[in-house]
This record gives sequence, C-alpha cells and structure tokens, in this order.
Amino acid sequence: MRIYKYLILILIIPLSWRCTEKIDLDLDEGETKIVIEGIVSSTFRNQIVKISKSTAYYDSIPVEPVTGAIVTIRDSAFEYTFSQIRSGLYVSTISFAGIPGKEYKLKVETENQIYEATSTMPRMPTIDSIQFYADDQDKQLFHIGLFALENPLPGDYYSWGVYKDYLNQTKNLTQLSYMSDELINGSYFNGNNVQVVNARPGNRITLQMASISKEYYNYVVAVLKETVYNDGIFKPAPTNIKGNISNGALGFFISYTETFKTKIIKIEE
Repeated sequence: MRIYKYLILILIIPLSWRCTEKIDLDLDEGETKIVIEGIVSSTFRNQIVKISKSTAYYDSIPVEPVTGAIVTIRDSAFEYTFSQIRSGLYVSTISFAGIPGKEYKLKVETENQIYEATSTMPRMPTIDSIQFYADDQDKQLFHIGLFALENPLPGDYYSWGVYKDYLNQTKNLTQLSYMSDELINGSYFNGNNVQVVNARPGNRITLQMASISKEYYNYVVAVLKETVYNDGIFKPAPTNIKGNISNGALGFFISYTETFKTKIIKIEE
C-alpha cells in the first residue's frame, strides 16, 4: 500500500522558518512488503489479482509490480488459474462468477514465498430503482437516491459505485461510498442518497451496489482514517493497514456480490 508523504513535509517546512541549525533525522523506512489486491465478484468475468511491492515512506518512485507469480483461486469444486497480462496484473484464464455463500481461497507463490487468504461471498443485494436529485449549489452534480429493501437479517455491509455512459467514475477506494446496516437493518431505502456524480441531462448513469464482508468494511474504514480522514498536521505519519493476506503481506482479498441499476438523467429531474 502506498503511503501519503505530504503530511511530514507540511510539518517540517514551518519549522525551517524558525531555525538555521541542520538536523538530520534517522527515520526507519521499514522493510519492503508484498502487496496483494485480489477480487472475486458475482459478475461473470475474468477475475483480477494485482501484486506489487511497498515502497519506503520517502521514496518517490512508483510502486514496483511483481512479475512471474503463480496465482490461483479455488472454491469447494474448482481451481482457477491466473495468467499475467502485464506487469503485476493477473487475470483468471477463464471467466467465472462467484456464488454467494461460497468460500474462495487465494494462493500466491512468488520469490519462494506463499501468501494465502480466504473470503466468503456475502448474500446478494437488490435495487428496486434509483432517482436523481440536482445539487442545490452545483448544478453539474446529481445525487443518486436508492430505493431498495435492506435485508432483514443483520450483518450486512455495502459499497456503492457509479458509472457514467459506461465509464467507471469511482475507480479507487476513496471514491466509493460505504455503509453498515447497523442502524438501518431491514429498513427500506426510500430515496436515500448513496452516491453523487458529475453529469448532465442525457447522461446514462449506472449505480453499482455491492455487498461486502465486515472484515473488508473495517479494513476500508481503517485505510480512510489513515489517509483521507486525518486530523491535520499533528497526526502521526500514516501506517500500513494489515489486511487478510498471510505471511506478512499487505492488501486484501475480497469476494463480493454486486447488482446494477441504470437510468438516464432527464431534464425534468
């Protein structure tokens, strides 16, 4: 996982205005670790695993992709092999869809080490419909309201993404929205705002609703607290968040169910 570097710089620069003595700080950069991001979704497609190496806190070079790894994912009946299509990116050699309730096991062999993780796919969410609401301040922004019945059983966790004219607008973790069903268990989403998109009338908007595990939800919250939701310049430097990969690797292996609802923004909306 790449760690943000600007927090330390903001803290050091003001101090340099007040003193002229040179101070050398001996900072522990930490060891390089394998970073694995594995995904199995309920959509029929080639599933993806990304493998890279972490970089030192002050290192300005891009993360180093890991090549030549042996990657497999298996369930109770099949083992799916993965091939490398470019440096650090591995895809399943056949398309397949994950099944709710099944456990999936990831295995990565690289540099004479084995890294493993398991993930059980959650139950499938549902969407009745979506609605758009123009933002009061910015007319180019549309909030997406969700109409759906939340599962009456407790323990569901969700993320929402959005596509505009088939192009993904939520490509990274910080652009998705997340929620636990702790306060709304079994209730109806009656137009609740779950995402926002920069768009205009005529754009074709698709809302993605994914059901994720509690472990992944907690992992995302921890990552966001260390990066986006920080406490300003006096917060300690961000730390690497431990995921569910074995043998000291960073990252996370997740299986999730997803459903989509598409609608075109109309002028009267």
